[in-house]
Amino acid sequence: MKGSDHKSKFLLTNREREVFELLVQDKTTRDIAQQLFISEKTVRNHISNVMWFEAHGEAHFVLSEM
Repeated sequence: MKGSDHKSKFLLTNREREVFELLVQDKTTRDIAQQLFISEKTVRNHISNVMWFEAHGEAHFVLSEM
């Protein structure tokens, strides 16, 4: 893949994708942390990363990965 094609193809890590999928299922930060065996702070960091794409107009790439 070429530069920007490759970048847009993998915007989220696997873990960010997992957190996002649970978040849209109405899971709480605590629920997500317990289910994925990570801290609540790490969950919040992943959510922030996902929200960054939305704030910068790249949410369509994030959603297309799902």
